[in-house]
Amino acid sequence: MLSSFISHVEFLTIADYPGPIARCRFSVAAYCDDMFPLAGFDFPEHLNAAVAKRRAEYLAGRYLARQALAKLGCHDFTLRRGGDRAPLWPQGIAGAISHNVDTALCAVHHENGVGGVGIDVETQMPAKRAEELWSGIVSVQEHEWLRQQPQAFEQLLTLVFSAKESLFKALYPQVRCYFDFLDARFTQLDMRQQTFELELLKTLTPQCHAGRRFTGHFLLQGDNVTTLIHC
Repeated sequence: MLSSFISHVEFLTIADYPGPIARCRFSVAAYCDDMFPLAGFDFPEHLNAAVAKRRAEYLAGRYLARQALAKLGCHDFTLRRGGDRAPLWPQGIAGAISHNVDTALCAVHHENGVGGVGIDVETQMPAKRAEELWSGIVSVQEHEWLRQQPQAFEQLLTLVFSAKESLFKALYPQVRCYFDFLDARFTQLDMRQQTFELELLKTLTPQCHAGRRFTGHFLLQGDNVTTLIHC
């Protein structure tokens, strides 16, 4: 049964985001390829060589995307991917998908060709892993600032990692190029309002230029760190 694989489907409200945000839990252990037709999808050829974990993540994300898009009037839409592996959303709709080991998220909204959305969910990294990875995620200056905060370094580093992932997802449909974690810096964090700010350090397009700042929102729930940027 599909319910043994995907459960707890719900819709979230995050600040003033103008569209539905769907979330679910999924179980890799309960996944089998029969889940695709049970969910109303054909099994995609590009997953033929993928391991079960990747197949489960993909299906959970696509299932959620269909639920979220239905809220915007796009019923039974099958979200495919382009040559760059980015999702091909319906005309006039911006969206983003994310997942960690057992949680999937999808945010979608009507847009006019300018704005985008990025959403990301991460499992908080262990302290040792944070010490090993920080230099690829934040600059020395960002690192020093994070160390000065009262929250655990590994929690904040996971938050920054997730925030920069969300920024990439929000901007990629506009800029159509890849940029690095160190091409943006974390400038503000408000734990009470659950907001943050990132500044681009690299000009990607005339609109997405060095110095432009983006405000995002975050949720901390157990070991899950979720971020969202709508621009």
